[in-house]
Amino acid sequence: MLGTVFLLVGTLLIAIWFYLRKKAASTAQWPSAKGRMVAADIVRTRDSDDVEQQEFRVAYDFSVSGVTWRGARVSLTGSGAGSAKAKLARYPAGAEVDVFYNPKDPASAVLERKLPGNVWVLLIVGSVFLIFGVLALFY
Repeated sequence: MLGTVFLLVGTLLIAIWFYLRKKAASTAQWPSAKGRMVAADIVRTRDSDDVEQQEFRVAYDFSVSGVTWRGARVSLTGSGAGSAKAKLARYPAGAEVDVFYNPKDPASAVLERKLPGNVWVLLIVGSVFLIFGVLALFY
């Protein structure tokens, strides 16, 4: 039973990793438009263990075929790679930015095409779960 759970979790994590990689590869084909940062801020929250978390939030406007859109994602996974302070320095309010958008759905837009490096954790942890799952089933 436990081996099956490990196999399922491992398979799910690896499938999510492949999905994100495929989606990131598709953004390489997305056109870009000039945009303007409307807002950029670091939001501090506390988790259930009372540990402070910092989340970088953005809003940017860009135009496609005369229609103005508002984006709120740095990358496909949300706020992108790096510390919140570094992202705030990179994307200050009022700055001009390149916005990459899905030509089929301009509401789907990002400032960075690459996935953050921490996405590799999905593949690594998924592989570990698969290995433990196989070991639990056959030993």
